[in-house]
Amino acid sequence: MLRITLGYPRRHHPSDAPFLARTWGGWDEGMSEQEVYDAGRGWWKLGSRAEREKYALLTALGVVRQVIEITGWDQAGADRRAFEGTILGPGHPMYEQYFGQVLEATSRNPIGYLDDDTETPCRCGCGESAKNLWLPGHDQRAIHDRIRRDFDGDVAAFIDWYDQLRR
Repeated sequence: MLRITLGYPRRHHPSDAPFLARTWGGWDEGMSEQEVYDAGRGWWKLGSRAEREKYALLTALGVVRQVIEITGWDQAGADRRAFEGTILGPGHPMYEQYFGQVLEATSRNPIGYLDDDTETPCRCGCGESAKNLWLPGHDQRAIHDRIRRDFDGDVAAFIDWYDQLRR
């Protein structure tokens, strides 16, 4: 799980980070959910590990202010990333577990990672729970189910279709 610590409100000069598309950063109590999301989603110097995370916790003053399910990534330059996601609310297990909890930063770096022991439904659709996106081998099951469904089981047709998309 990605943990992002937002500091006190501050202004950005557009020439400092032209990819930000905003002139402020940080957190304060008067921000809307969308403003907190915009402040927390990026642009951060992140390695590839971040892209394997399913959730982001946005913290300020040591408290989780927002819980986000990550749905995708944008990139600016060679090393800046911003996630796309869904702001979670009451009733979602991750929101219930983390929102409002004290989660002190363990370093001065605003980016950190937490081990996620929360189980979510396996992405293959089998109905089982998984700590990661998939139970072991179920990623392959999902791929082959789709090849059977959408390509009548013809792996070569799938490869040809995929290669066309990548061009």
